[in-house]
Amino acid sequence: MDNSEKPADQNTDDDVEMPEEQRAYIKKMIKRLMELGIGAVYGDEDTGEEPVVFDCAERLPICKAVCCSFIFAITKEEVQQGHIQWNPKLPYFIKRDEDGFCPHLNRETCSCSIWDNRGQRARKYDCRKDPNVWLDWDKSIINPHVFDHLPPKG
Repeated sequence: MDNSEKPADQNTDDDVEMPEEQRAYIKKMIKRLMELGIGAVYGDEDTGEEPVVFDCAERLPICKAVCCSFIFAITKEEVQQGHIQWNPKLPYFIKRDEDGFCPHLNRETCSCSIWDNRGQRARKYDCRKDPNVWLDWDKSIINPHVFDHLPPKG
């Protein structure tokens, strides 16, 4: 039986649509549970997908490596290997410095200090397809709200 034959309450598709308010509420509740030490979220184990490979160097002056400020879960294995700094307040999530960026990012060169050991999600993320980053990749038009989640520079 595929998912289309299951009752709606048993559908296991990852791409189930829900209102943004509901997503925000769920994220808030998960974060609160983790803060209380009641739960943890970690990334999926290896799905077998190939890493994304493209040269983003020419875009760095525009995007300023904003992808290195995104919060994402890392796998249990990645935490155990010890290469990736994770957030002790949000176990199994990548750590963030005060500026909102990954501690592994060299701010001067926008290069990753753990490139060969970076997490699966970092390897598989493709900003070219993310409308939250690029309004138009081909024309180098960045989303004007892409930096809104970062703390104010002080």
